[in-house]
Amino acid sequence: MAPEAPEDRERVACVELPALPLQLLLREQPQWRALPVAVVEADRPQAKLLWVNEHARALRVLPGMRLAAARSLAPQLRASVVPEAQISAAIDALFSLLSGFSPRVEPQQNEPGTLWVDPSGMCLLWGDLEQWAESVSAALSQQGLLAAVVVGFHRFRCQAIARSRPALEPSVYVLADPRREARLAAGVPLDRLGFSPTLRDELAGLGVHTLGEFMALPRAELRARFGVEAQRLHARGGDDDWAPMQPRAFVDPIRDHVQLDPPEEKLERLLFRIKPALEGLLRRLADRGAAMSRLRLTLELDHADGQAHLLEPAAPTLDAMQLLELLRLRLEAIGAGLPAGVETFTLELEGQRSDPRQIALFRAQQKRDLEAGERALARLRALFGPESVSVAALAPAHLPEARFCWTPLTRLAYPDPQRMQVDGELPPRVRRLLPRPRRLAATDEALRPGERLDPSLGVIARMQGPFRASGGWWVRQVEREYYYAEIDGREGEAEILWVFYDRPRRRWYLHGWLA
Repeated sequence: MAPEAPEDRERVACVELPALPLQLLLREQPQWRALPVAVVEADRPQAKLLWVNEHARALRVLPGMRLAAARSLAPQLRASVVPEAQISAAIDALFSLLSGFSPRVEPQQNEPGTLWVDPSGMCLLWGDLEQWAESVSAALSQQGLLAAVVVGFHRFRCQAIARSRPALEPSVYVLADPRREARLAAGVPLDRLGFSPTLRDELAGLGVHTLGEFMALPRAELRARFGVEAQRLHARGGDDDWAPMQPRAFVDPIRDHVQLDPPEEKLERLLFRIKPALEGLLRRLADRGAAMSRLRLTLELDHADGQAHLLEPAAPTLDAMQLLELLRLRLEAIGAGLPAGVETFTLELEGQRSDPRQIALFRAQQKRDLEAGERALARLRALFGPESVSVAALAPAHLPEARFCWTPLTRLAYPDPQRMQVDGELPPRVRRLLPRPRRLAATDEALRPGERLDPSLGVIARMQGPFRASGGWWVRQVEREYYYAEIDGREGEAEILWVFYDRPRRRWYLHGWLA
């Protein structure tokens, strides 16, 4: 019976860059290629080796050893730390590269250098899977990286085959038969598969050195004998293990279009208008877990040709002030000023996935800077006097105009929601008070909807009240009935006035309005 065609079965492609951090290190230090080399977790003698090259393995230096012990076996061993940020940047670059060969790419979590690619439908573009896999391998080679590309059916077995041979040259495997895939994976040594050194040595003591020998062990006794890691790895290598691809989503560019009326001719004012739009786009990128890697600014000028400017910071960033400074330098390079007024501008930001710590730092910087505020207020005091910076404070009194006073502000503080309740209102209504109540023309004690308080005001739509206030009898009699009067304004907009009827004087007064 003829085997099924490649497109008749669901396929998965494993793109394995063996010891990716080690490849990054050797790309920076090409003079080390003929020497034993290792990537260590830290720069200290007792640090563990994370990745080693073939020259080190030939001297029995394996991952998991301590650096001091490894150097006793290989005195010429070269070791260095590869930062997490450098590894993440390399994975992002690989994701962008492989996205040109398939719309579904999934970097393997916690295993840098392993990426899963969906080859479905690629035969229509590349002829067959062999040509597609060869093209992927060639594209990685052009970046100075060695990779194995294995197209098969089972994730763990594809990964095992990809790791089966030393990465001395690119290799491509397209497997047409799942049984052949299982046979090739069975011969892969365990030290190529990421087994912990402890588990690897325990299995070696039983004469278990390959994946096939490990899979022959009874699954029911693995956890009791070797722990959870052995049970998990055995399950991954089983025939019933299947996990759907979880491709990483693309970080699409985001943009904002702003129209300026009137057109802006001054560079400083233009940057001032760009700043809030830029900050808003950076917040949207941060919500996606990304930082800005490229900025494109398009200017449409009044009676002049438009301009387009492209900026790339040294590293992905969320620092708006740094980007504004780069924009200022770029726009100043045009000449003494803009050739014409800017009618509209469009900001487009491209993002790149960023370290969560950078996102957390960006969000922390969004909080108000109290120290910067206090420095600004200190300048005002020095220029206009100590009373120039004051704040309203509540005072015990009966009449509204006497229930607050102005006191000098000594220190800034964040608002406390628990202290915002006033007279049972939370949050309190914001009233804009006149310096002195303004006398109105109305004299009738009872006013109805449809009437006017004053010729300068609109028609009363609704009134809520009364709310009585009295006091000051020891000086002069005060007896007021406060109302909220909703007035029909222009163009159908309503305005809520705060008015009161002064009973001893039998007059209406406007005390303020609700903001």
